Amino acid sequence: MKILNQLAIILGLWALGEYISSFIQSVVIIPGSIIGMILLFILLKAKVIKLENINEVSNFFLDNMAIFFIPSGVSLIKSLDLISDNIFVLLITIFISTIIVMYISGKLVEIMINKKTKEN
Repeated sequence: MKILNQLAIILGLWALGEYISSFIQSVVIIPGSIIGMILLFILLKAKVIKLENINEVSNFFLDNMAIFFIPSGVSLIKSLDLISDNIFVLLITIFISTIIVMYISGKLVEIMINKKTKEN
């Protein structure tokens, strides 16, 4: 029963995220799963939901994450002709976005290290 309760919390937040996403689509397009993760993060930080309440199911999902990428891989294989037509644009986009992510991640780590050293 404990695992079902944990699954209900996670799926409930996902469904709530999808519901919110359907209302705000005219303003900004954010997938419901992302909104659900943000809600889960906020509820965990606010200690409304304790980590112990979702620990087992979330560990199961993390341990089996590769399974969830299979549909995406199949879609990529089905779209190889579209990808090959736009390979240059895709490579440039991947390169630029990788550089941006690396830069922002480095800056955030630097800020967190500075904050930690100030606390000590």
